[in-house]
Amino acid sequence: MTQDPLESLLRLRRLAADEARRYLANCLRNEDAAAHAIAEIDAAIERETDVATNLATSDTEVEAFAAWLRCIRPRQYAAHVAEDRAETETAHARGVLAAARAAVQAAEEMLAEHQAARHVAEDHRAQLEIDEVAQRSGRSG
Repeated sequence: MTQDPLESLLRLRRLAADEARRYLANCLRNEDAAAHAIAEIDAAIERETDVATNLATSDTEVEAFAAWLRCIRPRQYAAHVAEDRAETETAHARGVLAAARAAVQAAEEMLAEHQAARHVAEDHRAQLEIDEVAQRSGRSG
């Protein structure tokens, strides 16, 4: 018996769904890394702000903080942009995975319908053979 082409289609669609899951996992890792970078920058800014606003802090230290803050702000902005981009990519990956899962389900349903139709046809052929044997037995008897 030859393999049903729908079985090959189903295998391909399952492979595509697996790839979509890996893509989503990678997007989630990127999103997590971006959020972690933002948290680290925000924590550093908070720590340095606390030091700079302390009444015991010298003018030199406050000026150093201001210079540091000017340097860190572009990194903070870039981290937020990266997080936004990662969230957008994750949303896209979720859509790709949903479509891949729907394609797998459709292929499974088509294969099940095709197999059911094949079983009905096989049962019908078997019944025809039984009827033919019964007719021959009736004529010879």
